[in-house]
Amino acid sequence: MLARFFGCTALAALVAATPASRAPVTTKYRVDQTLTQDIDATSAGKGKQSLTFSTSSFITLTFADSAHGKAVRVVVDSMHGDSTAPVPAAVFDSAKGAEFRAFLSETGKLSELEAVNVSPAASRVQGFISDFFPWVKAGVKSGERWADTSSRATTDGTDSVVVRRVNSYRVLGNETHAARKAVRIASEYQSSVAGTQPTPNGPARIEGAGKGAGTYFVSPDGRYLGGDWQLRSALTISGAFADEPLPITITQTTKVTALE
Repeated sequence: MLARFFGCTALAALVAATPASRAPVTTKYRVDQTLTQDIDATSAGKGKQSLTFSTSSFITLTFADSAHGKAVRVVVDSMHGDSTAPVPAAVFDSAKGAEFRAFLSETGKLSELEAVNVSPAASRVQGFISDFFPWVKAGVKSGERWADTSSRATTDGTDSVVVRRVNSYRVLGNETHAARKAVRIASEYQSSVAGTQPTPNGPARIEGAGKGAGTYFVSPDGRYLGGDWQLRSALTISGAFADEPLPITITQTTKVTALE
């Protein structure tokens, strides 16, 4: 499913330096996502097709001090999709309790998530939560900039797709968010996608590029307070099922809210 590779673009972490003896800190977030996928299959005799669906997820993150950073535990409390979601409701229901681990470096960059309780449900929802954490730096100042480049390969049987991304960040300044003092950070996103996926009509080659932008907020003590993103990808899919590549446009919006 193409939506897996453009899953959520946001949640971040507590990155302020703390004493090694500090107890683990837990924070809960709500993530609301809407994804629209438009395919022009006119050349294959199937006309234009469109799919739009939304999901809401509640996630608990626990951060524990570790050498040179923090150990991160991510637990899915619940996930719900609307009636048009291509993932069966049973998969969302069984995803409850799915757990992942990662490491947050001292500079605020999160490693890849690794599933702890491997199950079909956990593997299917991992794409939805693999991009929760923007790069958050403690003590940033207005005008400061930095960037992050990543490459992620998703492999599931004959399904193999590589997504390469460049995320650029810029500190816009101080303001109030959710009645709290915060630093507003702008993010810009560029990506390239290439790989193959199985379809009912044979294997398909997928390739293209995407871009997007958003903002998120961080409290003075380094706590992530939420944000909003929109990503848009222009892809093509080709195979024996069509005489020429079929254009696909995927638009995803994400809103993250820190729950007090």
